[in-house]
Amino acid sequence: METVTRLRHAQRRILKVQRRLWLAQIAMWPTLVVTGVAAVAGVVFLLRRRSAGGRHELPESPGAHRVETVAEHDGQVTHDVSPT
Repeated sequence: METVTRLRHAQRRILKVQRRLWLAQIAMWPTLVVTGVAAVAGVVFLLRRRSAGGRHELPESPGAHRVETVAEHDGQVTHDVSPT
């Protein structure tokens, strides 16, 4: 009789542990999803913030942003900004 009681208590302990593991596994998935979404949002935020610093607006007149390089007779190179 005592052996049967021990087995019953062991089964209850095993079921309790299994139930806790099952609940932990169920709670893990939403945590992983939220963590993944937050990581992707953070990377997108950092990439957008970094790339926004290098942007500039083009001038209204076409060709005004062109820089032409002119080599002078003494070997010096100058940049001539032409408003064409």
